[in-house]
Amino acid sequence: MAAAYGIHLGNSSACLASYTNGAPSVIANDAGDRVTPAVIALNGSEWEIGLPAKSGQAATKAIIKHNKRLMNCDFSDEDLTYVESFSSCRIQNDENLVYEFETSETKLYSNPDNIATKVYDKLFTIASHSMRDDGDLKLVLAAPLHWSNASRQRIVKCAELAGFDVLQVICEPAAAIMAYNLEDTVEDTNVLVYRLGGSSCDASIVNISGGFISVEKNIFRSDLGGQCLTKDLANYIAQEFKQKWKLDPQESRRAMAKLLNHADNCKNILSTLNSAHVHIESLLDGVDWNQNVSRARFENAISSKIPSYMEPAQKIIEEFSGKISKIVLCGGSMKIPKLQSAIANLLPEAELLSGINPDEVIAIGCARQAGLLLDLPEITLNEPNTEVEFLGKDVYLKYLDQTVKIFKEGSPPFAQNVCNVDVGKDVKTIDFTLHENPDEEQFATETFDIEKLCKPFTLKATLQHSKIVLQVE
Repeated sequence: MAAAYGIHLGNSSACLASYTNGAPSVIANDAGDRVTPAVIALNGSEWEIGLPAKSGQAATKAIIKHNKRLMNCDFSDEDLTYVESFSSCRIQNDENLVYEFETSETKLYSNPDNIATKVYDKLFTIASHSMRDDGDLKLVLAAPLHWSNASRQRIVKCAELAGFDVLQVICEPAAAIMAYNLEDTVEDTNVLVYRLGGSSCDASIVNISGGFISVEKNIFRSDLGGQCLTKDLANYIAQEFKQKWKLDPQESRRAMAKLLNHADNCKNILSTLNSAHVHIESLLDGVDWNQNVSRARFENAISSKIPSYMEPAQKIIEEFSGKISKIVLCGGSMKIPKLQSAIANLLPEAELLSGINPDEVIAIGCARQAGLLLDLPEITLNEPNTEVEFLGKDVYLKYLDQTVKIFKEGSPPFAQNVCNVDVGKDVKTIDFTLHENPDEEQFATETFDIEKLCKPFTLKATLQHSKIVLQVE
């Protein structure tokens, strides 16, 4: 029996979600965390992935961070410099990109694809342990909107090498829309999807019409990310330490590496709590450091950066002439309340959707898409040039004395509509008929035995190419 999963592998973290019993949910890793750091380290001669790689004595490890940037076939020199600045392994960029991991015990060579495969291996193990029965692990992946097909195929290959059966790759804004089930919105809707990750951000305007999701505008920035906020918080703690002990952690690379790690943990805590305690053992010259950081202090430390983070969203809103009625937040850094309120203030009349943890949104959307695809096993999505025909006419549903338009002209294949049907308790069977015009003859009819159903019940209509399937639940 196949199981449906969704994965979002970002620059800083990875999230795994599953689709079971009609609903998506995030699967925690072996440490109990819902998000796994996308950090890989060679410690001695052993590979560490996730939290073990991120924590511990960084000086004894060869570490690679932000590997996803170099999975893009069109990566720039800026991307290479950025990854080098956060990693402790050497990167050779001759004919092929090669990582050189060197520790006191060994020296190993790898590349971005192998590193990504190791992360997918970790997530495959977590997914396998969550399954009750043996079966295929069907997967939907999310990729940045600006990535080429070649870049998308690289992550597909890595996931398949780890053991997953990849059904589809969807863009990150579409996954965010699907996490909130917005594609089922009846009216045409424009949504601002704002993603702020560890090292980059996107602002997208997405239009939803008849179950069809289209990205109208997009702005991508590789110079804005949560790492900037982490650095501001680390600098604030360093100044506090310097003021008390007359020692400057900013002069020591080892001390700042420790500070950045603790500042990142502190930032995550302050996203949900009003204060966080920082304890750093032997920060500099054997001196330990203890400090309580309030959310107000943190917000004051990052206040100068907030206008720059709002700039992509502000620009795309000004360039778009339509009405934006909803805002979807994704990316781990969007957990910060100050940033959430700043985005909401850009569109005071729009509904801010923040019910799902922002760093889980894209994975949940992918898992939901995987679940929908498994419900339609006859669909083949492997051929990129398949011609898709949209519905040419409105379709109406009639039952008893009711008439409902279930699909409008232009609806995409695989669209769904759910109707609540309320009939008398004595009704045992009911006929549903489909019409292209309410006044014309039916072109299809379906009779259901509803005697054993709880009333009212629901009727689900699914458009599969030119075929409409009716189900009662």
